[in-house]
Order: sequence, then C-alpha cells, then structure tokens
Amino acid sequence: MKLKTNFIRNGNAVLKQVKLPEKNEKLAELVGIILGDGNIHEYKKGKKAGTYMIRIAGDYRKEYDYFHNYVGVLFKDLFEVEPKFHKKKNSNTYYIIVHSKLIVEYFKEMGLKPGNKIKNQSTILDWIWEEDKFLKACVRGLIDTDGSIYEFKTHWPGIYQLTFENRNISLLKDLRKAFIELDYKISRICGNRTKDGTKIYLTRKDQIEKYLKEIGFSNTKHTIRIAP
Repeated sequence: MKLKTNFIRNGNAVLKQVKLPEKNEKLAELVGIILGDGNIHEYKKGKKAGTYMIRIAGDYRKEYDYFHNYVGVLFKDLFEVEPKFHKKKNSNTYYIIVHSKLIVEYFKEMGLKPGNKIKNQSTILDWIWEEDKFLKACVRGLIDTDGSIYEFKTHWPGIYQLTFENRNISLLKDLRKAFIELDYKISRICGNRTKDGTKIYLTRKDQIEKYLKEIGFSNTKHTIRIAP
C-alpha cells in the first residue's frame, strides 16, 4: 500500500486524505465494476477547483444491498473513503458516488480515462492480465454490473445462461478473451444492435457450474436467481 496522502491545499480546494492501494484482487474487481456500470468524471473550468468523481449506477430495488454492503465496502477498504449514495428522483436509478481528485488521477494513471467509455473504448487494464486471480476478479465485477443470468424455465428447467451485453466492442472482445484465457467455452460476439455485435454468453451446464465455482457473484441480484 502506498503512504496516505496528507491534506493538501490546491488553490482554494483541499484534497482529501485517501489511501492509494497496490494492485490486488479487490482493486481488479472494482475496475470491472467501473467498466461495467461506472463512470469517471473530471470537469474543471478556469481556476475553479473542478469536479472529480467516480459514480456507479444501479437499480435501487435490486442493488441496494450490493451497493451498501459490497461496493461501498470495497471503496472503504481500498481508499479509506466514505462513499455517498443517491437515489435519482422519480426513478429507481441508484448511485454510489466518490468525490476525489486523487482517486480520479490514480485511475487515470492506471489507464481508465474520464468521460464516455464507448468513445474512449475503455477496457480491461494491462496489469489485470498478469494474474488469473486479478482477471477472475475483474470478470466478476463486469458480470455483476452489466451481466445477467437467467433460467430457460419453459423448455429446459435447471439450465441457465450467463450473458454480458455492452456496446463497447473493445471491452466485449477483451472480456471474451478473458473467458478463453480462463478456459471457458464462451460464445462468439453476437447481437444485432450494432454492426459489431453487443453480447457474449455462457450456456453449457458445466460452464455455468465452473463459473459459479471459480468466479461467482458478489451482487445478490444474481445469486437469488440461482438459489434453490
């Protein structure tokens, strides 16, 4: 772990004290979560202090527990910060928010660019490929946020399909590559929402069982779907 950063005055702003962690499984999972349903925001105009924020979106009805008892804890453990939570008015959209220039810059140095992830073609970071445990953790974060699992109840009860859908083709390709490196029989990229396709999936029973055993879910909205 890197040394804590002291309170530093930056113009009229004070940079809050945070911990900057070494690369580990928790950080790899948080990167996956940000790549899935998160965004990094950086906005500065003139000499004003600016806005620096990491924000992750979810469904208040299904992901309240995941945000408060898992993602929020990840931020606390990794950076020693207290995230904020916000429910969008007249909507079930729920946000976990961390305001910190230091953390935004930390992710930028790592390779996660602020702004539109599709335009930036944001994808799995180089260091995550170095160890299978990092790759599995990042995959878990991606599937927990932008993935889904459901049962073919009508025709094949007990048979599940795990899917991941995203319009970022670089991320789709890298996630498929990650599954292959981890020895999964993953589908080709398919779907007709874009010319390049938008989704990949696992269907075979042995592959679903392998996923549950080796990677699993941290998001309870998925675990309740496969509960006996």
